[in-house]
Amino acid sequence: MEKQVLVIIGMHRSGTSASTGALRCLGVDLGDRLYQGHAGINDKGYFEHAGIADTNDEVLATLGSSWDDPLLHPDDWWKRDDLALYVRKVNKLIQQDFSRSPLWAVKDPRVCRLLPWWLEIFASLQITPNFLFVVRSPAAVHRSLEKRDGFPREKSFLLWTLHYLEAERYSRGYARTFIDFDRFLEEPVESLLRIERELNLTFPVSVNEAKSGLDAFLSRDLRHHTAEQELQDTQPVLKLAQDLHGELVSATKELPLNIPVLNELWTRMETIQQGFPEALVSHIRSSGVIRGGLQITFNRILRSWSWVIGKPVRWVERRLFGQDV
Repeated sequence: MEKQVLVIIGMHRSGTSASTGALRCLGVDLGDRLYQGHAGINDKGYFEHAGIADTNDEVLATLGSSWDDPLLHPDDWWKRDDLALYVRKVNKLIQQDFSRSPLWAVKDPRVCRLLPWWLEIFASLQITPNFLFVVRSPAAVHRSLEKRDGFPREKSFLLWTLHYLEAERYSRGYARTFIDFDRFLEEPVESLLRIERELNLTFPVSVNEAKSGLDAFLSRDLRHHTAEQELQDTQPVLKLAQDLHGELVSATKELPLNIPVLNELWTRMETIQQGFPEALVSHIRSSGVIRGGLQITFNRILRSWSWVIGKPVRWVERRLFGQDV
């Protein structure tokens, strides 16, 4: 049997969690160790494999980067020797959790920024990746990031553009399909049937058979920020994001992507990055190294037996003393 994986592509807060949760209703295997949701943010869960997401964080940290790094990575970064440790970790996770799965998926927005590295892993394991792009407007994503993280609009739009530009560029030549998140919530059955058709996949549970479960899962509260018409902005980062969104929306309507236009958008991104002051770039990279070290340490603490064993004690402390431990 050909080994296949469905890779969910999208910026943070773009609807990838809801879309992936719907795929789980269709029997797509996400693994058992998933991150729990947070009240008021992702109440029903993130549907991210904890081991894979943690490893992606550690790869970014090794690069002196992070999930909200606004800089392009250096050329051929995925060929670095110090990433071999994380290749072995991912290989082990895939073997342990998905070796017997007829169809599994990886969902983590960090994959957008790490896609060349992941493609080499898939190739080494003879796994064929299929790509599902979940498209949501940069304005809606910004409103969500502003509420959760306090990001200014320019940073949100820059991150949104980096995630989709890099994922589109490196996924060329593979089977892929594009869905509009707002339309997906309105027409989930039609959207899922289209995904199955365009990627030539067969979900373990048929869409029609899973309809009642889908209706229960895809409730209205999954859409925290609705799309709305926005005036075009001439500021370079905002204009670039809006132009890219227009191209991706066309793809959600089953129109072919205009590759020359996308190449031109990539060049515009490079030009914007080249215009960043050297002192700013140096500061971002230095901060990334520090944050990266803290992220790796934090992940190791969360995985440690002492942390796991201490969970009941911390729960009792919160109940008795109101401590946030």
